[in-house]
Amino acid sequence: MAQRIATRALQTRLYSASVGTSASPATALPASQLVVAKARNGIQVATEENDSSLSRVVCAVKAGSRYEDSQQRGVTHCLRVTADLTQRQTRTFRLVRELQQMGGSITCTTSREHILYTLEVPRQLVGSALPLLTGAAFNQSFRPWEIGDSLPRLEYELLALSEQPDKRVVEKAHEAAYRQSGLGRSLYAPYFQVGQFSSDMLKEYVGKYFTSDRISFAGSGLDHSLLLDAANNLEVKASEVPAQPAARYHGGEIREESEDLLAYSMLVGEGASCTGSDVMAFAALEQLLGAAPQIRWASNVTSNRMNAALTQKTSEPFNVQSFNVNYSDSGIFGVSAVTVPENSDVVIKTAVEQLRALADTPVDAVALQGAKNRVKATIAFQEECPSDIVYSRAIQLLTKGSLTDLKSTLSAVDAVTAADVQQAAKKTLSSKLSLVSIGEIENVPYVADL
Repeated sequence: MAQRIATRALQTRLYSASVGTSASPATALPASQLVVAKARNGIQVATEENDSSLSRVVCAVKAGSRYEDSQQRGVTHCLRVTADLTQRQTRTFRLVRELQQMGGSITCTTSREHILYTLEVPRQLVGSALPLLTGAAFNQSFRPWEIGDSLPRLEYELLALSEQPDKRVVEKAHEAAYRQSGLGRSLYAPYFQVGQFSSDMLKEYVGKYFTSDRISFAGSGLDHSLLLDAANNLEVKASEVPAQPAARYHGGEIREESEDLLAYSMLVGEGASCTGSDVMAFAALEQLLGAAPQIRWASNVTSNRMNAALTQKTSEPFNVQSFNVNYSDSGIFGVSAVTVPENSDVVIKTAVEQLRALADTPVDAVALQGAKNRVKATIAFQEECPSDIVYSRAIQLLTKGSLTDLKSTLSAVDAVTAADVQQAAKKTLSSKLSLVSIGEIENVPYVADL
């Protein structure tokens, strides 16, 4: 009771004080500044000071799974699960404890082209946290017993993958399109490699690909000099890896029967690279054919041509949408579908019909403008996500050597014509198609029948 009275009296005094005090004028924050520079050792650095209370830093390394050789399959998966192990100057316990005390986190993600280490920490502590980020990426000890202790986590991820046919079909689609090399390499280690990763193997891979010309840093919410100094202080050598040939699309078919009650299918052909002149045409084609709806749980029969056509042919449940992935020197474009087994034939064939229709007849101006508007909205929404921005900048520095501003990107979308979209559809259909199906696939057509 006494505490309640004391609190009420304190509130009364504070309220009366606030009434008698004049409000101070609002102070506008300075405009954010984006600075791009190259460190003394050749590492590219991009930093935006946006006065955020949270600092984000992404270290990108061009060392994804496409660079694994036949003896190193899955090594990037192992690097991903061992990113929190003992460093040369910091043990695992100290790394975790210091990050907890700072209220920060370090995560490692991998793609077919890059390994990305991400730091998020309150801005006043970013100077102390940066050495932990660079240590996780470049100064790991790879002690054999710690690698062995990480195997259960690797096995767990492989077990989880075996229970997720929607993810397996994407991995198999890359294998069918590019075969078992380059972009055909999976993001996950094969089962036969579990227990085969040694300290020497990891050190060899890191020493070969973690070189100055294959590294970039992108940050937001911190001073540029902090990140540039961290890059300057890294002791990394220049690359001795010869230039690799561009990825070559092949095409093929993989069918995998399983106990799943649904049929998971992916039909793809050759697409656009992220540096190609037709990349925006494929982005518009993706929207026209049937991208995922912007509104959750929406049926999307207005802009999704495949959904509109299928609702006239079947009453069975299905999920079908276009699939578009762009890499530095290649890409794949097509359709992803999940259907009940008896419906898979009509779904796949209808999707191909709609893609052929876009290749045969130029799209009308209204539909094209709507597709371009949705592409621009998708790009603009990504620019509103701070984590997506730093990811994109780090990868752009490695892929293009510079950053593309939002205005230029949107202008490139506006420049897409109906003829560009038609040519993109023809490019995919003229390539040898790749079809992957997993689950109860008796009624899934063969790629030769399409």
